[in-house]
Order: sequence, then structure tokens, then C-alpha cells
Amino acid sequence: MYPKFPLIGFEGVFVAIRLEDILIALVVGIYLLFNWRNLISDAKKPIHRAILLYWLVSGVSTFAGIFLTKTVDPKVGLLHFGRRIEYMSMFWVGYWAFDSMKNFSTIIRSILVTALVVAIFGLGQQFLAWPVISTSNSEFAKGLTLSLGPGARINSTFAGHYDLAAFCLFPLLIIIWLATSETTKKRWLLALVGIPLYWAMLLSASRITFAAFIVTAFLMIVIFKKWRWLVVLFVVSVLSVFLSPQLAGRYRELIITRFNQISFVSVAHAEDVREVPDALKPTEVLEDRSLNIRLKASWPKAIRALYKNPVLGTGFSSVGLAIDNDYLRQLAETGILGTLALALIYIRLAKSWLFSKNKFTLVMSCVTVGLLANAVFIDIFEASKIAIVFWLLAGVTQKIKELA
Repeated sequence: MYPKFPLIGFEGVFVAIRLEDILIALVVGIYLLFNWRNLISDAKKPIHRAILLYWLVSGVSTFAGIFLTKTVDPKVGLLHFGRRIEYMSMFWVGYWAFDSMKNFSTIIRSILVTALVVAIFGLGQQFLAWPVISTSNSEFAKGLTLSLGPGARINSTFAGHYDLAAFCLFPLLIIIWLATSETTKKRWLLALVGIPLYWAMLLSASRITFAAFIVTAFLMIVIFKKWRWLVVLFVVSVLSVFLSPQLAGRYRELIITRFNQISFVSVAHAEDVREVPDALKPTEVLEDRSLNIRLKASWPKAIRALYKNPVLGTGFSSVGLAIDNDYLRQLAETGILGTLALALIYIRLAKSWLFSKNKFTLVMSCVTVGLLANAVFIDIFEASKIAIVFWLLAGVTQKIKELA
């Protein structure tokens, strides 16, 4: 929990310097100290070049937002730009740290142990009133220690419920890969981690992450040709409805809301033909609040920002705290050039990982697909804990591909 408490705060902005930022700075500093001779040779590799290109374009975009469109506060804009460099620098750390396949089992064990701790703490919040450290508003972001209220969704140790759900994709897909492997022994240990972690993901009640997990798990099982596991996946998916009534309720709310809106439009057209008494008119259409905010507020705001400067965008932080669509956020903040530069990174990762002999690279490919699906409704790659873990494991995965 400690990284959730701000170390150094900045007036007028949610973002604060935390213990994890100091830790990352020290690790990157150590990396540069011992690997400075390899920096130039590493920078010539396709994925490394793509990351440097994105940093260059987004840096130009930030300065354009400060001096050209004047849509960015210099202090805040540079802080957000620095965050992107901080997160992506973990790619180099992972790439440097993994120097032998002998370390692979240590990486996997570390991920699973961490996942178990996260799951236990998340369930503890739900059933034992363990503390919650939230950053959902400016007051909570000061480091207030809270507990979950009735109907609230678990946040676990490090972020909001969406971030927790997205984090679960990493270990859950790894567990499925290991469980379906013919060489794996002691599958009960995988179940010991997987069951509470899956339960924690369900209690987060994230509709997009649950759908992304089912789709990517299906995709991975098909790729590995473990056909009987499709039955297990189907059964688990059905049981999930009973394990998480809140998640089921949110899906039901979405479906009913869309149906009611269609029915409302049909009746409205009929009213143009003949007068309908007030008592017979349909009641006000229920709204899916989270989707409605995206459609009517945050997404249009991002599109308006893109219109101001389509090429370079309006700079980091110019569209506020959240857009709830990482693609629109990238377009708004870094423009078409920045978005293409970022897309180039993922394209080169896909070209490298999809043709590797090591199955872990395929697992990480499925994880990336799940996160990219999340990015349609969540600024998932702006969430520090997800971004740090993803880029760290992306560096490890790239080195595994080269060593395999």
C-alpha cells in the first residue's frame, strides 16, 4: 500500500511523486551506469528505435501544447511527459535484467506470488474491511485510508478497480498457459493462486476486462490447441455470473439500457404520427452512467482537442484526468504523429513476438491484446501500475524471444 501515499505533491494536479518513482529512478540509474556502453547498440534495434521515436514526437507535442496551442500548463505537461518516459524506461530495465533463460522460472514465480498477495488483499478489502487507498478524487489522492462502502468495488493494493482487473490479465493468462502444459506438475499450486485472483477480478466488476479475459483466454487455448480446456473456460464463464452478481448486474444494466433506448426511439417516432396521453408515454430512459459519460462528455472532449492540432495534439494533460479511451487520449494529446509513433511500437512487438519459438511470448501477445481491448474504455496504459508492469515484462519478453 505504501506507494499509494504521495511523497511530494504538486498544487492543482492529482499526480504526485511517490516512493515507486524514486525506486524506478534508482533502478534506471543503475541500468545506465552498468550498461552505458550498450546504449547505442540497443538504440539501433527496431523496438528500441520505435520507443525513442515516440518519446521524441510526444516531447515535441508537449512543447507545442505549452507554446503553440497554449493548452498545457508547463509544470503539469512536463510532469506527465516525464511519466511516459518513466513507464517505458522499464522496457530497457526488463531487457537488461533478463540475461539467461535460467532466470525464467524466477520471473514466473515472482509474478504468481505477487498476484496471490494482490488477490488476498483485494478479498480482504471486500470481506475483512481491510484499508483502501484510492486516487479517484483530489481528496482521496492525498493518501486517505478508507474502507469499502456498500456496493463498492475492490481496489486492492495499488489502484482503482479497473486497474486491478487489468492487472489480473497478466497472471491469469500465465496460469492458464502453465495449467494446459503437459509438463506442468502440482497444478493445485496454480489453482491456489488462480482461484482467489479470478474471484478478485470478478469482484472488481469490470465488464470490459472480464470480456477481454474470456476472449484472450479462448484465443490462447486455440493457439495452443488445448481443445478440452475450452469446456473448462465455458463452465468457468457461466459460474462467474453466480460468483459476481454485481458484474452480472452491470452487464444486465447495459443490455436493458440499450434496449430501452431503442424502444424509446421507436415510441418517439410513433408520437409524431398521433398524440399520446402523458400517462401512456414511456418513462425516462435509464442510462448506463459510465458509458453515457464517455459518449457525451469525455470522448467529445478528446475529439475537440484533436481538431485544435491534428498533427501534434494539444499536449499531455490537456484533456484532463481521464478520457476513458486510450486511443482518443493519444490522438488528443499527441496527435496523429504521436499515435502513429506509439502504434509502431506495438506493431514491432507483434512482429517479434508472434513468430517466436517460446510460448511465453505468445502469452504476452494475448495479454497485450487484452490490454488493447481495455484501452477502448479505459486509459489503461496511463495507469502507472499497469504501465510499469507491462513495459517491464515487455522488455523481458523481447529478450526471451532473442534468447530462444
